[in-house]
Amino acid sequence: MPNRIPRNLFFLTLALLPASCSGEGGFSRTADLTTPRHGHTATALGKGRVLVVGGLTKTSPLASMELYDLSKGSFVLFPSAGIRARGWHIATRLEDGRVLVTGGWLNTSTALRESALISPGGGRTETALLQRGRYDHAATLLKNGNVLVTGGNDGHRALRAAEVFSPETGAFSLTARPMLVPRQQHTSTLFEDGKVLIIGGARDKGARFAEIYHPSGMRTRLVRTPTFAERRRHTATRLRDGRVLIAGGLGAERTLRSAELFDPARSTFTLLKAKMREPRQQHTATLLADGRVLLLGGWGSGITLASGEIFDPDGSCFYSLPSAMRYERRFHSATPLGERRVLIVGGASGIEVLSAAELFSVPERGKSGMKCG
Repeated sequence: MPNRIPRNLFFLTLALLPASCSGEGGFSRTADLTTPRHGHTATALGKGRVLVVGGLTKTSPLASMELYDLSKGSFVLFPSAGIRARGWHIATRLEDGRVLVTGGWLNTSTALRESALISPGGGRTETALLQRGRYDHAATLLKNGNVLVTGGNDGHRALRAAEVFSPETGAFSLTARPMLVPRQQHTSTLFEDGKVLIIGGARDKGARFAEIYHPSGMRTRLVRTPTFAERRRHTATRLRDGRVLIAGGLGAERTLRSAELFDPARSTFTLLKAKMREPRQQHTATLLADGRVLLLGGWGSGITLASGEIFDPDGSCFYSLPSAMRYERRFHSATPLGERRVLIVGGASGIEVLSAAELFSVPERGKSGMKCG
């Protein structure tokens, strides 16, 4: 991981301060993870609980799982067994409450086929085999309760292959056709009509073209209007009005400040006039209860970031948060807990993998400059 040690003296000082920024738009301390990790998943189980699965220490994948309970403000090891160590996997909560963990990275040449079905109550996990081993892939819960898994890397190359998991059969099956181009570190976003927008993560001639998955035919179709920038390690968030915000990421040559909106009604991309406050990749984007989008951390301008910003669709603008996270983070997770809080867990700073977690208090529009204009 890149190092910028002098800058971290500031964030070390920030981390030692009392939780004085726990008001709206601020960050406050909560308990630490039992194990430092990045490249993990964090899945909301309801009632203020979040399941954290796998990830990596500096280089080694983890098999452990932890459960955060907001009412207790603590992490405990999750009472479940049978999951293999992995990082760069995806976790998807199914309609029956179970969590499907797909694929993952084991070492430089091994992508896992073995996926796990975890009960929210714990106990031994069930397993299912992907048709293709993969990490750095995307997974989306479909309207019919199945899960679409796309792209990723099989340990040697980026994949075109896509497959669907059926909770009824407990098995994965390949789609009728693979994606049009190989993709990894891409995004997949569900539309209200059940289709899925797949964007980014491609190279060369296909880098700026997106695809839409049609469940009825189990295949993708090309979006004929290209994106304005090549992107991977970006975020894609469906807004309340159905449009999708595509923010930041790694472009052809640099980390991006630009963002664009995809309109499914017109099948077009629009480049936002307003730019993000900082270039970001490897960040998180969390849809807030009021329709805004919270973007946190990531890598930009040669450093790991502690800053955050909010996109407000009402004015199509980005504005900075009044305070920074206690730690700079990338490859972390950010999970909403109800309407007013977001749990930020783990990640990598400029010098270490973090066990630290913190809570963000969601600010109201218009308070402390939290508005466009």
